[in-house]
Amino acid sequence: MSESQLTSLRQRLTSTSSLLLERSRVLSLGLPPSASSQNQITRNLSTIRSELANLSEVVELESSGLVVGSGLSSSLKRKGKEGALAAEVREMEEGYDRLIGMLEEDEVGREKAKTLRREEVKRKSSPSPSTTSQPPRIDTTPALAPTQTPPNVPSFNVEPPTPAVERPFRDDPDLEHDDEDDDGATPHEMLSQQQSLMDDQDERLNLLSHSINRQNTLSIQIGSELDIHNELLEDTDAQMDRTAARLGSARRRLDKVAHDAKQYGSTITIVVLIFILLVLIIVFKT
Repeated sequence: MSESQLTSLRQRLTSTSSLLLERSRVLSLGLPPSASSQNQITRNLSTIRSELANLSEVVELESSGLVVGSGLSSSLKRKGKEGALAAEVREMEEGYDRLIGMLEEDEVGREKAKTLRREEVKRKSSPSPSTTSQPPRIDTTPALAPTQTPPNVPSFNVEPPTPAVERPFRDDPDLEHDDEDDDGATPHEMLSQQQSLMDDQDERLNLLSHSINRQNTLSIQIGSELDIHNELLEDTDAQMDRTAARLGSARRRLDKVAHDAKQYGSTITIVVLIFILLVLIIVFKT
């Protein structure tokens, strides 16, 4: 496995984690998850499981010394990071187990998780069949002198590397895996997937339409309430203007009374004293 494939596996884990988080959010809202998202999650988890199994097998064989180091482990050794591949594989396996746990939030996810659980790779303590199935070789060469005895050199059965399949280069490795998955699908399955995608889009568009209608209704209600508040404010403003006019009129009357009292104060005092005097005269005469 090359570094690009390992990077692709990390990206696939990250994208699947995002899909599962979105699925958890939809389930928390009480809505059923979409069929297209469910199928995408299942395909991603199945691909991740197979790639992790292959990677774990490579790590096991390299740790037992039965296989010469792969290109990825050789590059890590050149960088001084021996053992980093095994640690990263364990970390990705733990991440895959966490994704399976996130998938088991509902009944449908639990049913799918039963077939997607990762199978633990058992460490093989016995040598490979390729080395044990060979019969012992009979040395038919003539005996050599004691000084020419060759050392015992172990023989390894190293298989030639599998030739790479020539494919067009793609910037996104996820698209290559998706194309491989789609190549094995029949036209009927592809039509069914397209129909499910269209149904899911129609459902989402209906939900969006209902949400827009609710927002429109709420905006109309808010507009009517704002109009009522505006009318109340205008009425209050008019009443305050009338109250201010009445207070101004009363103040003018008081000012007029005070002015008249200052102007005719002495005359009023004389009249009041004369009135009191007349009252006293009448009282004393009687």
